[in-house]
Amino acid sequence: MIEQTIIHISDTHLTPSGSQPSFNQEIDPYHKLQLVFDDVKKMDTKPNYAVITGDLIHEGQASDYANFKKIISRQEEELQIPIFVILGNHDRTEAFYNGYLSEPVKEKYYYKQQINGVDNYFLDTTFENLEQGYLDQQQLAWLSTSLQTSPETPALIFMHHPAFGSSLENMKFSILQNGLELQKACQKGNVKGVFSGHIHFSTTYLTGTILNCVSDSTAYHIDCRKHHQHFVSDVIGYNIISMSTETEIGVENRYLYCGQNTVKKIQVKSTDFIDPIVFEK
Repeated sequence: MIEQTIIHISDTHLTPSGSQPSFNQEIDPYHKLQLVFDDVKKMDTKPNYAVITGDLIHEGQASDYANFKKIISRQEEELQIPIFVILGNHDRTEAFYNGYLSEPVKEKYYYKQQINGVDNYFLDTTFENLEQGYLDQQQLAWLSTSLQTSPETPALIFMHHPAFGSSLENMKFSILQNGLELQKACQKGNVKGVFSGHIHFSTTYLTGTILNCVSDSTAYHIDCRKHHQHFVSDVIGYNIISMSTETEIGVENRYLYCGQNTVKKIQVKSTDFIDPIVFEK
């Protein structure tokens, strides 16, 4: 029987030691993340696991990731659930491997975990230190092969950058740049949902029969309604994913705080996809 609840957290942007909070946040992002965990603890039914989809530390060092590991380990113990993490464009891979994993550094951090009969894929959509996301061919081949070996097993994909959907028409410049290749890989298996972050506002859309759900940030919200000027404000948001016995999926957007002050403005010249030659390095 498949029935589970997943906590989806994204874009924590925790402040490196000695730095100021990113994007002029007025509330400490560590405090914001703690409030999320405190809220999860109030749930009547314990969730099965939690996922943090990238931008864990805002351009931190190994020591910052070591401290983050302590925070996550403590929350795993208190909640009595595993917490999985992936990387975003503001994470630094080498520092993450050294500080969080204490393992030899690899170019990409992606993996698969089966939980309660569901295959969970945790992908790495980072490309160097670019804002945009990209899935390399090696990772896509790994995903395709793995999905193909168990085509009937329900699968969920977690990644930092969302793939293109109807509600992201004016965000093409920032999201996953080769989403069509991901869609082709997903056709090899039984992918039920793709869950991401990065754009700092929540949205849900379909690509074929696959639910795509983007979580807001625990750190700051970005208002993108004006195509060429975006407005940043403090926020504390996360999602609760529910999967039924028939593998139907529902998502609740939880907001613990929505700041009304604009703390930063972002100018955007072009909203289209960037030149793909960038990724041919």
